[in-house]
Amino acid sequence: MSETEPTIRPKRAISKVWLIPLVALALGVWMLFYGYTNQGPSFQIQFNNADDLVAGKTKIKLLSVDVGMVESIGLNPEANGVIVNATLDKKYSDLLKQDTQFWVERAQIGTSGVSGLSTLLSGAYIKLLPGTSKRKQHTFTGLESAPLTNVNAPGVRLVLTSKKSSAVSTGNPVLFNGYVVGGVESKTLDETTQTIKYDVFIKAPYHQLVTDNVRFWDVSGIAMRASAKGFDVHMGSLDTLLAGGLSFSLPPDTPPGELARDGKEFHLYTSLEETLEKVYRHKVRYVISFNQPVGGVAPGAPVVFRGIPIGQVERVLLKEMMTGPTGKGAAIPILVHIEPGRLELGDSEASAEHLKELIEKEVRSGLRASLKTGNLITGNQLVSLDYYPNVEHAELGQYEQYAQIPTTPGSLAQLQESASMLLDKFNRLPIEDTIISANQAIGQLDASLLSLEQLLQSEGVQTLPSQLNSSLNELNSTLKTCPDP
Repeated sequence: MSETEPTIRPKRAISKVWLIPLVALALGVWMLFYGYTNQGPSFQIQFNNADDLVAGKTKIKLLSVDVGMVESIGLNPEANGVIVNATLDKKYSDLLKQDTQFWVERAQIGTSGVSGLSTLLSGAYIKLLPGTSKRKQHTFTGLESAPLTNVNAPGVRLVLTSKKSSAVSTGNPVLFNGYVVGGVESKTLDETTQTIKYDVFIKAPYHQLVTDNVRFWDVSGIAMRASAKGFDVHMGSLDTLLAGGLSFSLPPDTPPGELARDGKEFHLYTSLEETLEKVYRHKVRYVISFNQPVGGVAPGAPVVFRGIPIGQVERVLLKEMMTGPTGKGAAIPILVHIEPGRLELGDSEASAEHLKELIEKEVRSGLRASLKTGNLITGNQLVSLDYYPNVEHAELGQYEQYAQIPTTPGSLAQLQESASMLLDKFNRLPIEDTIISANQAIGQLDASLLSLEQLLQSEGVQTLPSQLNSSLNELNSTLKTCPDP
């Protein structure tokens, strides 16, 4: 038996069939690596709603250039808003800064005109406004409307405060001497201070006009006010008449001060006239009680000294009067303040103390308060201080924590008192007896007239003219027969 020689065969290589999945695997790994290394950053934007937004279709744009895409949209945990998940192209990843702003660009019609018409055909998109911060951020709160000014625009941003709201709203212009130099960016209610706040932007180079001592006022529509001074009517430009707006200027004889910085807070006045009034920091409060109607006295009514404004009425102390010891029968107390600066005594604590001493001294010399009519048409009244030499001696009184200035009846009260006295005298006249006597006299006159009429209609009186005429004819004939002398 012979040994069988082994058959030597060459080792088989890997089958070519395996090349296909290996190539696919390599390609997949390469695509994953390429996608990972080239994928832009993901971020979130919170909006109130998802109107006009579509996942996978809504684009993110900057200067009309596509820089990102909306990937998904969902509700926030509180279900009172939406969270938009989006990605940005890698080459634009530096745009995600802390102060970057996003808003939905759509067709809108507002006071400043029509915007976003291109979205009627292409659809809404999210617009990006890059910030200037060096810090990165990936969660943002979207704006409900486009900002009026670029966050990087040169200028100054200010805050105006007012106790009452006005027709001014977001987008309205800010004027200087009738020229538009800025705009209102937002209008909000501060719940803590219960004031209306307006965020305004003054663009460069006009921001150099805004100094610490300028004053802002409302020029919206037509302002009409009736007061003890009369009727005040003020109207701005046609644009502000229709849409509203603000204006500012430096009051006359006022130093400009330093340039206002970002965030500077100013008070918003209601009219130009109000800005021209000097503001004094120190006031001395007094109570003045009147035994006459005070319906025409309103808060803000002037307190004058011989026609010169020296203060204002603050309020009627009605609650204090009703709960006071004298009760309902007491005179009506009015709280007023007098500003020593308006009497050229200075605006300081020392001048306020000097005013107190001066008022106390002048009351002994006949200084009294009275109500006078400020406007006959509106019936508004004012408080007048003047000297009355014939009044009884009096001293400053005390009403709770305030000094009390004695009063004297005003011209209106004196007129009412005179009219009342005249009516009293008229009521004391014997009107009834006089009417009876007059009726009797009229009856006697009627009887006399009747007798006279009967006499004139008698036969003797009726023939009297003919007899008289006959006698005159006979006399004439007799005179003709007489010879001439």
